[in-house]
Amino acid sequence: MRARIVCMNVGLVGLAIAAGVVAAQGPAPHEGRLAESDAPKAVSTPAGIQIGRTDSTGWSATTYEAASGEANKKVLAGGKAVTVTGEVVDVSCYLQLGKRGEAHVPCGSKCIEHGQPIGLLDSEDKLYILFAEEHHPRRDGKVDLKKVFAPLLAKTVTVTGMMTEMKDYRALFVRASDLSGSVKPGEGTAK
Repeated sequence: MRARIVCMNVGLVGLAIAAGVVAAQGPAPHEGRLAESDAPKAVSTPAGIQIGRTDSTGWSATTYEAASGEANKKVLAGGKAVTVTGEVVDVSCYLQLGKRGEAHVPCGSKCIEHGQPIGLLDSEDKLYILFAEEHHPRRDGKVDLKKVFAPLLAKTVTVTGMMTEMKDYRALFVRASDLSGSVKPGEGTAK
């Protein structure tokens, strides 16, 4: 048993070092959508799976640009950087039928693959709908969070991003560039 624990710790340290090397190299430029081999990866740490970085949390340039009216700017001003830990869920089946957990993975995976929204359900049963933060790439179909979150369905993850609340809905906006550099250079990566 002790040998297993040592091997697991060595593996986690190796993973953390590899993640640090990748992060230091910065995001790779991509054109259009990601190829399957370029799928974004979540970082696994001894504390669990973590997505998003506190040092880059904030609204991107394209999001500020999209806030053309005072009402839009007010919503952005009300946003706040948060870190939320919870279960990744298929929002449509969760809200319609209460489905979640490992037993729902086959159905939920199909729903997510076919475009249903992805959410994060925290320990207080608060649901956060997940979005890519960068406005223009999201609008133009150049960012796809399902490549990161679909494999994590029913798993507990920690996500850092910008949160807004409107009429009892919570949205958590995660920087796509934190996930894999899946945004073309110059499209919303500045703070």
